[in-house]
This record gives sequence, C-alpha cells and structure tokens, in this order.
Amino acid sequence: MEKISQSLQDVLGHVQAVGTSLHIADPDTPETGPSKVSNSAQSWPASAPASQQLSEGASVTSTLQIEQLPPFLNIPDLPTAINDRLPSEEILQELVELFFELIYPWVPLFHKPSFRANLFSPGRQILLHGIVVVAFRFWRQPAPSAEVRDNYVKISREQILLSTIDTCSLISTQALALLAVDAIGQGPGPRTWNIMAMLITASKQIGLAKGFSPAGTETNTALVRNEDPDENLDLSSIEVEEKRRLFWTIYSLDRFFSVSHGQSCSIDTKSINLQYPARDEDWGQPVAPEWFQGTAAIRSTHVRCLANLWHYNIDLLALLDRSNQLLIQPLNFSLPAHCQEWQSSFRRLDIAMSTWFENLPREVRERPANFDPMWTMIHATFHLIRIRMYTVAASPSTKSLYLRPSSSAPARCRQAVRDVAYLTICLQPHELDQLGPTFAFVVWVAARSLVILWTKGYESTYGSIPADLEPLLSALRQLSLRWPCAQRYNDIIQLILDTKNNPGGPTGLEIFNDTRRTVYGLQNHLGLLAGHRIPEMYSHSLDFLDMDLDDLTSPWTGTFGSEMDSEWL
Repeated sequence: MEKISQSLQDVLGHVQAVGTSLHIADPDTPETGPSKVSNSAQSWPASAPASQQLSEGASVTSTLQIEQLPPFLNIPDLPTAINDRLPSEEILQELVELFFELIYPWVPLFHKPSFRANLFSPGRQILLHGIVVVAFRFWRQPAPSAEVRDNYVKISREQILLSTIDTCSLISTQALALLAVDAIGQGPGPRTWNIMAMLITASKQIGLAKGFSPAGTETNTALVRNEDPDENLDLSSIEVEEKRRLFWTIYSLDRFFSVSHGQSCSIDTKSINLQYPARDEDWGQPVAPEWFQGTAAIRSTHVRCLANLWHYNIDLLALLDRSNQLLIQPLNFSLPAHCQEWQSSFRRLDIAMSTWFENLPREVRERPANFDPMWTMIHATFHLIRIRMYTVAASPSTKSLYLRPSSSAPARCRQAVRDVAYLTICLQPHELDQLGPTFAFVVWVAARSLVILWTKGYESTYGSIPADLEPLLSALRQLSLRWPCAQRYNDIIQLILDTKNNPGGPTGLEIFNDTRRTVYGLQNHLGLLAGHRIPEMYSHSLDFLDMDLDDLTSPWTGTFGSEMDSEWL
C-alpha cells in the first residue's frame, strides 16, 4: 500500500511538471463555450460543509491538472458532480416543461423566459433540485426507473434543506417553497410544519411582505429594522415581480397548511404591505400595480385587472384566515355572552362570504369555457370555508346550553358538499393533475363532512352510501397518484365505510365525527385502527391538537333531531 501511495504521488508530481512545462491553459485566453471546468464549478453544492468543499476543491484541482495533460497520456475524463446529484440535462429540461405545464398554474413562481434562459446558471442550481422534487411525480417515460427517480428526489430534498439552513436569498427561498409544496403533498405532520416554519421565517428575513413604492417613502417606518431601504433599488422589474409572486405563493401555502393543522396562520394579514401579482402577459411591463388592502373590507371587484383570478384568490384566502380564526378561537361555553358574541361573529362572516361571492364579476363567478386551475381553486376554497363553518354549526363538538346546533346548518353544509362534488365530476384526470394537494384537502373536507352528516342521520337512508361521496373519493384516488396526502385522506374515509356494518357502528366513528379534530389528529388516532392503511410514521407522532373526548357520549345515529329546537344562524 505504501508503494502504491508513493507511486501516486510520483504520478501527480509528474503531471504538475508536464502541465507547467507545456503551458496548456492560458488564463488570458477567453473561452468560446462551456468547459468541463465550468461544469465542475457549477456542480458544487452551496450548502456543503467546509471540509466537503475543501475535498471537492482538491478534486477539482486534480481534475484541472489532468484535463491539461496531452492526449498521449490517455487519462479518461472524470465525471462531474452534477451527474451524481441531478439527472441529465435532457431529463431536467423535460422536468421543467412538466413543472410549467402542471404545477405552475397554481404555483406561478417564475418568469418563464428568464427561468429557461438561466436554467443551468451556477447560482440557480438549487432551483433545479426544487424542480426535481415537485415535478418527478409527473414523469411519463419508462426511464429512469421509479427507484432511480425516488433516489434523485431524496437527494434533492436533502440538498435544499442543507442549502437553506446556511443561505437566505430569493433563490433559496424559491427552492424552499417548492420543497414546502412537496411536504404538504406528503400530508400533515412534523416534517411539513418544520419546513413551513423555515419558509415563513425566510420570507420575513428577506422582507417579502413589504413592497417597494418609488412614489415616496413609507408612511410608517420602524426605528430599528433589519431590512435595507435600498435593497430593492437594483432589482429588475422581473426580479421584483418574482419576489412578489414568491410571497403570495407562501401566503397561500400558509393558509391551507394552518387550516389543515388547526392553528393560526403564521403570516398576519395586517402586516402585508404589498402589491397584487401581475398577469403573466404584464410581467416586466410598466403596469400600475394594485395594492393589497389587508385591513380594509375584502373587495369583490378589482378595477385594473378584472381577468386576474389570482387577485380574487388572494382576497378569498383572507376570508379563509378569518373563518379559521373564528373556528379555533377559545370559547367559554358556560357563559351566554361569549356564545352569543361567537354566534354574531359567525353570522357576520357568513353574510360577508355570501356578499363577496354574489358581487364577483361574471367571468369569475361563472365557469370558463376552458379549464382554469385558478378558477377551480377559487370556487373550491369558497366552498371549503362554508363547509367548515356549517359543519361546526350543525354539530358543535362541545355541548352547551348556550351554543346549540343550528337547524339550517346541515342543509347549507350539504349544499356546499354537493358543489364540491360537482366540481370534481366536471374535472378530467389530466385536469386533476393541474390541481395540487390544496385541492385534495378541499375534497377531503367535503367527503368527511358528508360522512358526518350521513352517520348522524341527516341522509335519509343509512344503508346506502350518499350519492356525492363516490365522485369525491374518486377524485382523491386520482390525486393520490401524484400526492400521497390524498391517499391518506381516502384511507380514513374508507375505514368508516368498510366497518359501517359493525355492531355498534363504524370503527372509530366518534373520533372521526369530532369536529374539533383536524386531519392530522385523525391520522394519529385512526392509524392504528386502519391497520396497514395509515403509515406507521403517523401513528406514533405527538398530536398537540388532542382534546378530551369525555363529553362524546351520545349515540352515533339520530343526532340531528331533538336538539335542533332553535335557530341562531
């Protein structure tokens, strides 16, 4: 072994001598095309530890020396690191096409021409890892195999996490947003909320929620702040729009993530001082921006941009936040004043929702001639808010003399579920591919509320499954081909259906019908009951959303009836 080491040292010494004497590389000579040296430099991970970078630097130095050898030495080319961590350029380009076709419609982060033009730039390699993570699930070719694809995705997830721990920039946060989309698609749990916490923190650190207005200085200015007031002055209009779109994407993910976990949203609407995103065709054009008014009443029309559905979706997400705050608000059910105040807030929000929808422009309210993912998400989110509110109003989880079930809420909830079912019926499989895990969550909420109504006696016949349940489950099964969370939603529903004829009722029905529980809490408790259906990783997770179930003593059928002796809605 010592002889081998000595021989290697002699060879490297000879290589250095030959390279020096021949003067193969002239640093003053401009390169006419991409070289192996530049490819090697591009492949260095930004997040690599110092020791790893040192070893890679030494490897690249050796590579430079070997590349400078004359042909007669016949030393083969060394593979670049990009081949080890990322797929080939051909596969990456195909993944980018899949991203813009299937994910961009509801995560419109990037400027398409600029993104494609700078696809393989050294400083943007972390974005390629993000594309690998979210787009490989839509791969249509037999090669690479599923095992190889999974390995690429695993490596890219790790690369994004390692990079974003040490770096906080626009590009790294864009990659982290793509990783958050992937995590939400996996389903609620510790990994998802940890990645979302990183994403929210990064958005605050780089000041995404505050837009730059060249017309004048800010009205309210903090005496101490981390942001540089001149930070955005050197950004191009395309980069400014990318920052804006990144924030609104994070804003949307935060709303759905918080609702699915039963917690407050991390981004305070009152802290947002930003313009709405521009339309794709207006990107980089001198168009007067419209500012988001978080503290004012939600508008039903946008004067400058009636056709930009994203504006209406942003406004609706503010209503989703308000409804979520109402439902998770702690309440003393033994005090009539508290219950009456909560009911008044419920009615005001219900009226605001109806007014907002009725005043929408016709092109937003009515179904477009061609499928539009953003239009579908607007209507799905609107029905989601109604279903969550009416389900709680129809079946309060805590019994109180002062907060009784509403007699009209079941019918309103049933109509909202029917609307979601109709949305799914109108969607083709390839159109469902353009709707992400947030749409799967809407379908899950609709299906669960329908089962609650069904098992509590609202449906006429218990023996037959409600007509609208099958299209909802069919949509979940189709979505589960791309997003694992949809499979978990479907498994929980299927557990109730498979055990509906058991003596004493379906397995775990009391837990399922407890409207205080989120999907994360249901996964933890029904995972053991469902056996192989729910992954074991969730059955042992800590559920900080658990609540006492001592008051759930009523039978599982016939709940709607004698208690409906008052109407407050």
